[in-house]
Amino acid sequence: MVRVIKEFVKQHKEGIAALIAIGLLYGGMFLLGITCPIKFLTGISCAGCGMTRAWIRVLHLDFQGAFHYHPLFFLPPVFILLFLLKEKIKKSVYKGSLLTIIVVFAIVYVTRMIWFRNEIIEFSPSDNIIFRIVRWVSMYT
Repeated sequence: MVRVIKEFVKQHKEGIAALIAIGLLYGGMFLLGITCPIKFLTGISCAGCGMTRAWIRVLHLDFQGAFHYHPLFFLPPVFILLFLLKEKIKKSVYKGSLLTIIVVFAIVYVTRMIWFRNEIIEFSPSDNIIFRIVRWVSMYT
């Protein structure tokens, strides 16, 4: 078993390093109070906004609450499964599935931005980090 793990780590060391780096980056941002880097930089919610809260609801077996936070909460495991099995499935099926996931996310994102902006989705471009810095500098000059 240890040999299998060592072989897996050896074959996937770049991916593992990337996941560790992403985890450290997000951990550092969380400590600084930055919950979403995209919203922090742009002032606009990303397509995955509400996904973490949705999965917290799933862990509490509150699927209605999960759907409220993000109606596509079930797709990340599908994406991970596709990614892990991409060598075992047809390339056309893999690409078609990924394209479908991307298109569905885009449709849901635009729909949420237009009709369902509320406590989950935010569109405040004037509240991004650049505007905050400019406001802060202008207060002291």
